Amino acid sequence: MIVRRVLNNSIVAAIDDNLDEVILLGRGIGFKSSPGQHVDPATVDKVFRLDGRAAQDRFALVAQSVPAEVLQATEEIVAAARERLEAPLSDTVFAALADHLAYAVERQAQGVSLANALESEVSRFYPAEHRLGLDALAIVARVIGTALPRDEATNIALHLINAQTAGGGSAHREIELTHQILDVARLHLGLTYDESSLEYQRFSQHVRYFAQRVLRGKTVDKDDDDGLLSVLVEKKPELVACAVRIAAFVKERHGQEMSSSEMVYLTMHLDRVA
Repeated sequence: MIVRRVLNNSIVAAIDDNLDEVILLGRGIGFKSSPGQHVDPATVDKVFRLDGRAAQDRFALVAQSVPAEVLQATEEIVAAARERLEAPLSDTVFAALADHLAYAVERQAQGVSLANALESEVSRFYPAEHRLGLDALAIVARVIGTALPRDEATNIALHLINAQTAGGGSAHREIELTHQILDVARLHLGLTYDESSLEYQRFSQHVRYFAQRVLRGKTVDKDDDDGLLSVLVEKKPELVACAVRIAAFVKERHGQEMSSSEMVYLTMHLDRVA
């Protein structure tokens, strides 16, 4: 590998044997290095391979301003997330998470703690990401030596969620819309949700995925279920009326039409929790 840029004494941008740009992390790797020189493999502790020039440039910029141990913790957290989450993570997560962790560690040193009001929603709708956030606190404590407050688990989880939804709305918007739709159904039908029940978990997951589609502008546009919807109107008029109210809310707030297929799916899920 050949040095392209020296970012600091511990980080260099380099060109590997495939002519791809990589970020190299190693104690003293940048000391007395200069562009064009070959990299001594013995000085390399970590290799960051990021797809896309924008992700590379952003990470290189962040890497210059954060401690090496923050990058190490970031790499471990992202590696754990990629192993345990089903959805792929965008490489943009490296820069965003490293930047966040650096400020979180700095705030903790200053005795500043910021509460996250989304913890209950994140733990409910994104349990895997929230568990990773909690595990990330242990990684930070071990690698950086800083004990971050529990609220930071939610912040870390949100970075992981956003890295999965890079093509659509942010995690905050997705959670907010999911919560709003659940509230419309609850108020319209006078429900008291049993959040521990399998029926509620399936319903909330369906609403979450629907919210994702709405924010990405990719709702199901098929109207293949007009006949089944007519049957439901006769047999479950109150549930269909609730689905219609949700459809009106989504149309008003996000300009997305709900097809008959979406209405049928939603009504059937409502029937399980009503």
